[in-house]
Amino acid sequence: MFPALYFPLVAAQGMRCSPAAFLDKVREGNLNAASAYANRWADEDPQNADLPWLLQLHADMLSTLGIGDEAEEQYRRAQKLIRAPRQAMRAASCRNAGWQALFRHRLTTALSCFARVMEETGIDPLLIFDARVGIICALHQLGHPRDAINHLDELGAFVETMDESDAVRLRDVVTTLRYDLAVQHELRSAAPLGDHVYWHSETADGMAAVPEAGEGIAARESAALRVEVPLLRQRIDYLRDIRALVRGERTAMESIARHLQWAQQAGLHEYVRTTRLEAVLAVLACAAPQLAETLIEPLHRLDHATSTGHRQLEYLYCVAKLRQVQGRAPESMQFYSRYALLSMQCLRADAHAIAPFVSRTTRRPPQLDDVGARLPAKYRRAYRYMQENLDRADLSVRELAIEIGVTERALQTAFKNFLGLSPTELIRRQRMERIRAELEDPFTTDRNILGAANKWGVQNRSTLVSSYRKQFNEAPSETLER
Repeated sequence: MFPALYFPLVAAQGMRCSPAAFLDKVREGNLNAASAYANRWADEDPQNADLPWLLQLHADMLSTLGIGDEAEEQYRRAQKLIRAPRQAMRAASCRNAGWQALFRHRLTTALSCFARVMEETGIDPLLIFDARVGIICALHQLGHPRDAINHLDELGAFVETMDESDAVRLRDVVTTLRYDLAVQHELRSAAPLGDHVYWHSETADGMAAVPEAGEGIAARESAALRVEVPLLRQRIDYLRDIRALVRGERTAMESIARHLQWAQQAGLHEYVRTTRLEAVLAVLACAAPQLAETLIEPLHRLDHATSTGHRQLEYLYCVAKLRQVQGRAPESMQFYSRYALLSMQCLRADAHAIAPFVSRTTRRPPQLDDVGARLPAKYRRAYRYMQENLDRADLSVRELAIEIGVTERALQTAFKNFLGLSPTELIRRQRMERIRAELEDPFTTDRNILGAANKWGVQNRSTLVSSYRKQFNEAPSETLER
């Protein structure tokens, strides 16, 4: 996936304690060397105040290179060592869970996690930048290019409010992302790919609503050519070759092949896969089926039977389109039927999670699985049990601990380490969110503050008002009046 190229740079530049030598290796695109350098931090002195953040960077590099299990373990170790205000701990936990979910193609979970980071107050602007990039990547891959571009515009404006020393390092990322999304739009809106329905589903009139064509993309390319960071230039030069290939300039394939070889050597295996599929789309757009077959052939050897959801969409479409061009109609229909069904399933499953986010409403979906994603598997059961029993006023921490067979102390420690909240604080927070959703719901005929509170296990009015105001900076009555 294309975020794999941006992620290590965003992570390294977003960490104020990043060693200069490590940052240089990332900027140069020498990701294996950067990962080897980061591996040394595992043996650092535990008393080093920067160790949690260095371990997080190490985990980031492991995620980039597709070593997910090791990365998760390092994230957990880093989380346990963090000694910072609770909001910083929660933000770090959400951020790490968000990127892990994104690399595992759990896109709505990633979106929820990054949105959680944005809700925290008093955190480093570099962490907010990191989360905003994650949101943009998730929205794009969820088939919402227009929303991704809108958020990218907001990101550009946000960078200009930052200290100049920070902004100067981040502008190149924004510039490259702008060009990238513009090329992604241009590629998938090419006339021969008009039946790529997943990418035309955001609006009734399709991707034409995305304002990134014509002179817009030319201006973005001109700006991107001023970027000097070698890692980003790798992506920019590749995107220029993709555009040339769509125009029928098949000589651009030589440069694309070199880019794929570089990415393979850099250990970006998932990036190689998705980049190869982008190249297949480009050669299909310029009617070069033999070249498309050569490009996609290595992907046939992978076990796509075990690849589901968003990860499989582009592959199924490319095979269906290629078989159609080759005159193999029965095979084409078989693959396109699978592609269309999967597109529908993904769009239906994602709609509930995306709608509250893109409409800028503060209302939450009934269950926030991004919280559970940050807990070890054993403690996720306690979280699920909590969700199922929030309406009970007598729900206790002891009951949660008994449910999963641990001590209260162990439960308290796990929730503190991975969520930055005690079980009691999380119960209170979840209840306040449910009450707020009740008060904000315009379709509820009888919106009553005490009724909503009682429904979610809060029976004391003063407790309700103080907890609600602490969490949302307003009284329940103020929410109701809006």
